[in-house]
Amino acid sequence: MSKIWTSISIFGVCIFLILCCLDSSSQSINKGKVDSLSASLNDSLAQKVTVWGLKPKNFVADSMINFGKKYIGLHYRRGGTSNRGYDCSGYTMMVFAKYGIRLPHTSAGQALIGIEVNSKNIQKGDLIFFKGRSRRGRRIGHVGIVISERGQPIKFIHSSVSDGVREDWLSSDYYKKRFVKVMRVRQWEQ
Repeated sequence: MSKIWTSISIFGVCIFLILCCLDSSSQSINKGKVDSLSASLNDSLAQKVTVWGLKPKNFVADSMINFGKKYIGLHYRRGGTSNRGYDCSGYTMMVFAKYGIRLPHTSAGQALIGIEVNSKNIQKGDLIFFKGRSRRGRRIGHVGIVISERGQPIKFIHSSVSDGVREDWLSSDYYKKRFVKVMRVRQWEQ
């Protein structure tokens, strides 16, 4: 039996399949049959993939995080909302805007958007909020985007005053003492 590789694209993810398409009379691969099957799969797989449980989880969140990581190393700029520099809320606002989600340009304003998430359900794409420079107050003064998988130690990306866009761990002393809450702006996992 002969096999031929073909690929199909589902939700922007390329999947390679081995198709067995033999013409029973000649025992050769029937190219028309392969093309027909490929087209049929492309047309109907998007509907069937959910039934099969193959829909990529967190696809939008993964794309958003990859986009946000392109800015690692860009310096902090107070009030910044451009590639000349971002403040923390300008950075999250820009990343979410790329995916059609409008956020206010303050960390306190962003903290009012979405639903609060308990620590067991934090997942990539969630917004994570911290107190400002004063550890005593409860006022939100900083925001980042969670980039770790659900159930893993919390890692986030943000624009910090000292180093610009970078990744940090919630478990570090500085952020652990200032942590306030996590909000889910959108349910990324379908």
